[in-house]
Amino acid sequence: MFKLSTVASLLALSFTTGAMAQISYLEDTRDQISIQDYSYEQKALVAEQAKLLLDGLYVNKYAKNLYYGLSPAGHLDPVVAVDDLINNMGNLSSSQFHQQLQKIFLSQRDFHLDYNYPAPMKNFVSFVPVHFAQTVNTDGSKEVRVNRIWQNYTVLAPDTSTVSLGDKVIAYNGQAVTDVVNNTLFQGGGANPDGGFVGALNNLTIKSHNKQMPPQNDALTLTLESYETGEIYSVNLPWLVYNGNPTTQANTEDNAAQFTQSINYEFATFKELEAAAQDSAFALAANATAEPTVTWNKVQVDGESVGYIKIASFSPKNGTNTALVAIIDILDNQLSDTKALIIDVRSNPGGNILYNDYLLQLFTPKLVTPSHVRFINTPENHHILNNSLFGTYLSDNWHQVLADVQGTNEQYSAATSFMTKDAANQIGQAYYGNVGVWANANTYSAGDMFTCGMQDNGIATVFGQHKRTGAGGANVIEHGLFVQYVGAPYQALPYDQSMRVSWRQSVRQGHHINALIEDYGCVANEVVSYNVEDIFDGDTQDFNTIARKLLAKPTARATLAFNSDRFASVAETNGVYNFDVTNTEYVDVYIDGTKVKRISAFAYGTQAKTISYTLPSNVTTGTVQFVGLDSGKTRLWNSTRFF
Repeated sequence: MFKLSTVASLLALSFTTGAMAQISYLEDTRDQISIQDYSYEQKALVAEQAKLLLDGLYVNKYAKNLYYGLSPAGHLDPVVAVDDLINNMGNLSSSQFHQQLQKIFLSQRDFHLDYNYPAPMKNFVSFVPVHFAQTVNTDGSKEVRVNRIWQNYTVLAPDTSTVSLGDKVIAYNGQAVTDVVNNTLFQGGGANPDGGFVGALNNLTIKSHNKQMPPQNDALTLTLESYETGEIYSVNLPWLVYNGNPTTQANTEDNAAQFTQSINYEFATFKELEAAAQDSAFALAANATAEPTVTWNKVQVDGESVGYIKIASFSPKNGTNTALVAIIDILDNQLSDTKALIIDVRSNPGGNILYNDYLLQLFTPKLVTPSHVRFINTPENHHILNNSLFGTYLSDNWHQVLADVQGTNEQYSAATSFMTKDAANQIGQAYYGNVGVWANANTYSAGDMFTCGMQDNGIATVFGQHKRTGAGGANVIEHGLFVQYVGAPYQALPYDQSMRVSWRQSVRQGHHINALIEDYGCVANEVVSYNVEDIFDGDTQDFNTIARKLLAKPTARATLAFNSDRFASVAETNGVYNFDVTNTEYVDVYIDGTKVKRISAFAYGTQAKTISYTLPSNVTTGTVQFVGLDSGKTRLWNSTRFF
């Protein structure tokens, strides 16, 4: 077994990322991964704060009890369970207290509901450099196979060299791997059968100690079947430990952004370690942008150009505006000649809901409906909105929907949105071909919302590696924000401990009006299962399958092509906009959202007709939107120009 001195020298040679200098072995680090000893008063404080969240603010508490039922070994009623804990905590050690409270939170199978262990324990993550995926055979049977080997870490675990991609996982520490996964569904955090399985599967090889206790053994024993030879073999992999600051809140551009987050931090941690390993599975995403979480490519499929955009996270590193501009630029200048577009949000852990809502309009001529969420109707929520600084960050619509149910027996408020419908449509359309969204059961939170939003608004076909997305249907708020902006009864926790809660529940619109995302997820229109061949071909086979399905769909008959850049100034255009259209009866013109003219285009057939419009001389800054209509005044296309 390697020792710390060996690790340090190897890392110095192998890695350039600063975080990698904090890797050690579990056997050398176990004593540091510890829980502080809490006094009775500290336990009482933590338990009461947990109850404030679970009873007064947790928006999914009713729905979870209905969806999963109650079981001592499975889902627990969070309010009853925390009351039992409070009554018994005098008999519990600090470790027992934290683990029992953690069990209550994890049993909800909700990645937005977090009970994080105190420092220093929460700063550690244990992992092995081999990771698994569920694959589907041609007969529909499912297996667990090795789909990722983090090569930059394997120098610390030499036995990894005997493991190959595609090898079938038979046993995990001597137990059948499917039994291990099924026995830990209520510890893995994932919702529904698909999300639950992949959540538990992820947890087999990476354990964040903000939620999970360290593995009992210093090494993991795997029994595998070679994909190449069929040989059964075993391997022992040492648990590696990353010691750094705990995953913090996703990039927020201002205080208000902290109120619109929806992200799975556990999977985000996985992605950070993956990035540090310089390991990327997204071979299709060949071209970078100014926003690292957005990449793209143009792929030839059967002689046709198909666009590809990978959105790795809805927490853009360089801010929402940079990400939006990057995507608009791709659509306007790189993929404008493609007949179909695949938007890949597989394994997207979520992030900023506003970012997700702004994106929808880019892919449709129709007016989109943004995400809607609702409150649980409790005295605690009424106090927060009406009697605290916290409430001042929320616009009038939030206050109104909660006021409407105050004093009633309604469990929830009406649903409302983070932005107005006008705001959700102010950028306009930027892509005019057929669109598919590629998702899986690791698509979570704002990733769920985007996928469902594209489906609910009739914008895209959803293609799933699994039947459902990860089913994270809530806006999440940190307990610390309530402490900061509400005050009493919310109090800071000992030893840098933290919690967060699913505060507002996502309610679907459009084609799935009033359906929940939580637990149910977004059901794929078509399932394109992940199989063993996909491990080796960089998803090319599945990409081609999806592309062919999109190319086979009817395309819009009406077309639009501009002769100037979307962001060209008046000085560049002289206020004149020329554009070519086909199969368009009329063009409505809007300046800064107000309709100013209807142009009779009378462009029939495929022969393009040039339309010209000149801005009024007194208009020098703002937006002008052109909306193509058919004879029945149905919207065919739209484009907004910024000047």
